[in-house]
Amino acid sequence: YATRVAAERYPVTLYTMARCLDPCRQARELLNYRGIPFAEKMANTAEEQDELAARLGSEVSIPSLFVGTQSFRGFEATGWNNLLDLAGYPTSAPYGTKPSGIFSP
Repeated sequence: YATRVAAERYPVTLYTMARCLDPCRQARELLNYRGIPFAEKMANTAEEQDELAARLGSEVSIPSLFVGTQSFRGFEATGWNNLLDLAGYPTSAPYGTKPSGIFSP
């Protein structure tokens, strides 16, 4: 229930790039460990990067996390967890939660 309420109030979007390997993998793992439903958007083209820069209000940093209207540039587990905690997301995934995001081997 807490996840559903938080997701309705503060939807989560993760911005990644195809060339982002370890930090983006860690970002997905953190969100999936917590059972957070999220949309993943790729910023591979100049147009997509311009859109992200406008949304961030500054230069592009990958991965970037949006929780509602709040954002965090770059992957930092403590900062991301604080942002998710403030939005009311649970600290770990409920049993049976399916992972979100794009997965690559």
